[in-house]
Amino acid sequence: MARSGAVCPFAGPARSAETLDFRVAHVGEEDGLSELAALMDEKIEEFEKVDWPEGKVNIGALVVVVRGLPEKRHFLLDDAQSAVKGIAVRKGLMIGQFYPSCPDSSARNPLFRVSQAPEPLFVIRRMAFHDILFLHDNPVFFAEYEKRFGHYYTERGERNLDPRFVELYHIARGEVAKSPYIDYQSIDTLLSLQLPHTREPAELTFYLVGQTKELLFKLIYREARFARVRLAENRAEDAVVHLERIKQEFGVLSEAWNVLGTLSPVDFSGFRDQLGVASGVDSYMFRMMEFMLGKKSEEMAGRHRGIPGAEENVHRALRESSVYDEAVSLLLERRGEVRPADVARDFRDGSSDAEEVVRAWADVYRSLDRSDELFRLAESLVDVAEAYGRWCCLHMLTVERVVGSKEGTGGTSGVSWLRKAADYRLFPELWRARTLV
Repeated sequence: MARSGAVCPFAGPARSAETLDFRVAHVGEEDGLSELAALMDEKIEEFEKVDWPEGKVNIGALVVVVRGLPEKRHFLLDDAQSAVKGIAVRKGLMIGQFYPSCPDSSARNPLFRVSQAPEPLFVIRRMAFHDILFLHDNPVFFAEYEKRFGHYYTERGERNLDPRFVELYHIARGEVAKSPYIDYQSIDTLLSLQLPHTREPAELTFYLVGQTKELLFKLIYREARFARVRLAENRAEDAVVHLERIKQEFGVLSEAWNVLGTLSPVDFSGFRDQLGVASGVDSYMFRMMEFMLGKKSEEMAGRHRGIPGAEENVHRALRESSVYDEAVSLLLERRGEVRPADVARDFRDGSSDAEEVVRAWADVYRSLDRSDELFRLAESLVDVAEAYGRWCCLHMLTVERVVGSKEGTGGTSGVSWLRKAADYRLFPELWRARTLV
């Protein structure tokens, strides 16, 4: 608190060099976040066109005083700055907001509210060496900083640099622990991966829920692999544990559709053009999950042809046995039967209606022994199939609610395509067996 001189190390040199360019921008009383963010975008473009004095380009700053913004809306400058910061940083620029009640704290003293100013304003300048203070906690932003200033830490020698800068630099590089929780869960990396293409609030919902679904697809795929191993080891009870988890994980996935169902057609249309041809139908993690559960398709695997990483993993999942393959093998083995080669072929194609398998499952149910491992295995598999079916139905209904009958972004027919997918049942022999019981 006893620091002398300018709070910002950029301010003094810029004032001495007479490179502070002041502008006044007028906004309407009803202008909100979108208008303020658009204003900042406009001024970023203006900044790049300013003819700064020779040799003083790096200390030029554009100070934009915002007039007409009601005091109760001053805080919108925070959200607008957050919305455009990524654009600025990728250009090698920094943008900061100031107003009378701004709550931002000093990077060195959390008790000092460094961004308070008598008038609402924002400042645009070029990224500087000391900006490690503001960019270290976001991997995407830090990458831009390191690209421009990383060499300082080797060429100048760290002993000659501010110790706080050096500490933050090594933390950002992952060489020093932040906190056990942040490091264990890779929280900073995780939270830096949300990069919507527009400033429509609904896009972040769509974007983040989409990422959440991908993580759950991965989790279900892994659980299915574990269940497959347990079945191959003749440990049906342990396999049931994994299948029960999969059922619950599909429940979480279904809730994701309830979140997306809050998007109105207008909300979605505000950013849909940014998707281009991007579509969930090309999710390779979803495809691997389906293949591991037993819904296999050469055609769908072909959509990933030529995509490094995805192609190899998808085709591996297509070729290897699924959790249902192993369940049927265990079923027939327990009954003293050898699984015929043609049954193996049919299941690998995902189109089996092998009568012996249907009869075998029906016999399990007719035994009326709920304590039997195969009975519990059968019911756990049906739980998973039902949970998957519910998820598919909610998918179809949510898409129809949000976009109607429009063609899908990935080239599918949209809702009609999803309706066919919703009619599919995992583990079809288990469903058919119910008719015989």
